Amino acid sequence: MSPHSKRAKRVVNVKKTTNTLRGEIFYDDDCALCTRGATRWGELFERRGFHWLPLQTPDTTTRTGASEAELRAEMKLRFPDGRVIGGVDAWVALFRSVWWLWPMGTLIGLSGVKGLSAAAYRWFARNRHCISGACGLRHHSPAYHRHGTFFELP
Repeated sequence: MSPHSKRAKRVVNVKKTTNTLRGEIFYDDDCALCTRGATRWGELFERRGFHWLPLQTPDTTTRTGASEAELRAEMKLRFPDGRVIGGVDAWVALFRSVWWLWPMGTLIGLSGVKGLSAAAYRWFARNRHCISGACGLRHHSPAYHRHGTFFELP
């Protein structure tokens, strides 16, 4: 069981205001940043019919058709008809479900912007554990790194 499972259960059990399931959002419950995001934004998308589930849920690989590695690489969105999308495509669909986020969904979905959005998302997804402080790397103040590399060359 994940160390964040109490938070995940709270997100999954958010009161729904729609009876129509529009999709299942699979997020990484081992990522503190992802769990905080699901907690913060969960109700917004729950009200629109999207159900949040940790990707660590037992039958996730069967439900999504994705391997464990693919699930860990990016969040997934599964629609009731069985289609599964991930990463930026999933965020485009989610943003377009909210009237005031619809312009952002349209913008990041544009062909010229989508490549940049996808690259940024992939970088963020690869580094999400370090961004949330869980990777164990020691962070230095900017002053520490300011001139060290250039002036310390042999």
